[in-house]
Amino acid sequence: MEYTQPGLHHTPVSRHRKRSISTETLLNPPAAVNNKRCILCVDDEIVGTEMLGEILKEQGYEVVLCHCPFAALCHDLSRFQLAILDFQMPGLNGRELLLRLRAQGARFPIVLLTGCLDRLSHEDCVLFARCHDKSMPVQSLLKTIAEFLDPLQLPDYGA
Repeated sequence: MEYTQPGLHHTPVSRHRKRSISTETLLNPPAAVNNKRCILCVDDEIVGTEMLGEILKEQGYEVVLCHCPFAALCHDLSRFQLAILDFQMPGLNGRELLLRLRAQGARFPIVLLTGCLDRLSHEDCVLFARCHDKSMPVQSLLKTIAEFLDPLQLPDYGA
C-alpha cells in the first residue's frame, strides 16, 4: 500500500519512508488543499483594504488583496470562493470588473463594498450577490461573508 503526502497531489512516498500525518495537518490542511475560504478583495484605497484584509485573516479566511482592478484579473480565479469589490476605482469600476471576472469564469459570489451605494443604480446593484456601504459596521460584512462561506456556522459578532 502506498501513502501520499498531503498537499502534493498524490505523490507516492517510498514504502520505506512512511510518514505519519499529524492531527494538526488533518484538521488544518495546507492552503493548497483547503482553499474553501479564500477571498479576493479589490479596492484602490490601500489603507482601508489592508485593514479589511487583517480583519478577514483574524476570522480565519485566506485573503488576496489587489489595489488595482486589472491586477485582480491576473489571478487564478479557481482559488477564490468569494470576492469583495469596491465600485469607484481607476481603470475599471466594480461593475466592469465583475463582468470581466464572470467572463473569465468566476462563479463565486461577488460582494460590493463601496462608499457610494446610495448613488448606484438598481441595475448595478442587482449584479452583485450583496451590496454593503463602507459606512456600515464591519460585522454586517462579516455576517454576509459567513452566510456564503460558512453557512452552517454563523457566528455571533456581538450584535
